[in-house]
Amino acid sequence: MKETIGCKITAGKPDGKPIGFGIVGCGVIADFHANALADLPGDAVLVGAADVRQPAAAAFAERHHVRAFASVEELLACPDVDVVNICTPSGFHADTAIAAANAGKHIIVEKPMAITTEQLNRMEQACAQNGVLLSSIAQSRFAQGVRMAKEAVDSGKLGKLVCADIYMKFLRTQEYYNSGGWRGTKAIDGGGALMNQGIHGVDLLLYLAGDVKSVYALSKTLTRSIEVEDTLSAVLEFRSGALGVIQATTSVSPGYPRRLELNGDAGSIALEETSIVRWDLPGNEMQDVVSPSAVSSSASVPTAISTYGHTQQFADVIRALRTGEKPLIDLHEGRRAVDLILAVYRSAEERRPIDL
Repeated sequence: MKETIGCKITAGKPDGKPIGFGIVGCGVIADFHANALADLPGDAVLVGAADVRQPAAAAFAERHHVRAFASVEELLACPDVDVVNICTPSGFHADTAIAAANAGKHIIVEKPMAITTEQLNRMEQACAQNGVLLSSIAQSRFAQGVRMAKEAVDSGKLGKLVCADIYMKFLRTQEYYNSGGWRGTKAIDGGGALMNQGIHGVDLLLYLAGDVKSVYALSKTLTRSIEVEDTLSAVLEFRSGALGVIQATTSVSPGYPRRLELNGDAGSIALEETSIVRWDLPGNEMQDVVSPSAVSSSASVPTAISTYGHTQQFADVIRALRTGEKPLIDLHEGRRAVDLILAVYRSAEERRPIDL
């Protein structure tokens, strides 16, 4: 039985026309969204984009041969736009998403979904009241290595999960933070190494290892002139009983690919970024999928990612809109990583364990 999501276009386009997308925020990540949508001809069409910086919207529209809306309000009023892709700085995600929901538009929002519990709750309420779908970007879940690790954990191939750890030792220079007035600020970035750069790793940790019961964390700003952390370590207790570690930094040179390790009493798996680099399970029947290292990594270059994951997530959202089923990453899934990160920050601030 399908689980409905209350979408206004759950039957899709009866005439087979593609679903219309509009992008809000024309920074670097917006081009990834546009290119990913271009990989879905016949299913998706990019109608146009809006940005509070009109020259940025005009330049984006010229690059992608779409309409430059004069304002976000004009984009939200456009009947050709079914889905709004929010690519603004993190602190603006919530207000834009709520406005989109109130306009009856479905929503795809870049990570993090929002940066406070109050914002998350308002977004959830607006989507429920207006019957619209919201999907928060977590493109790494669609990678083959992640899917294989998920199947192995869920089918019990690792036995009882003992440890689940994520190491994110990245490099972001002071010039990177200086390149945008919002970067590294509490009010708009919402956090540093964990909330901004580390959230995809936190999402994968929760996706593969399950919910967290409690967390204890330490956080510091060691090398960068920013308002938020550039280095953080946390110890986790999962609801399964397993223990884990989150280590996140943007201040080490040269920066290494993200590493996620899952260890059970019957076997272990390790991933670099989304590539499986260790597959130590009984029989080693999948050794042919093991890579010597990650294929690509944004550890030191933020834009060193492909559009594959975004394309797959957009295709999943389109499938959900046409069928009325839930997308893989719905609003609930999107806020799990943010809720955990906020608990980590609270633990570091109060210097005590926090129960979720």
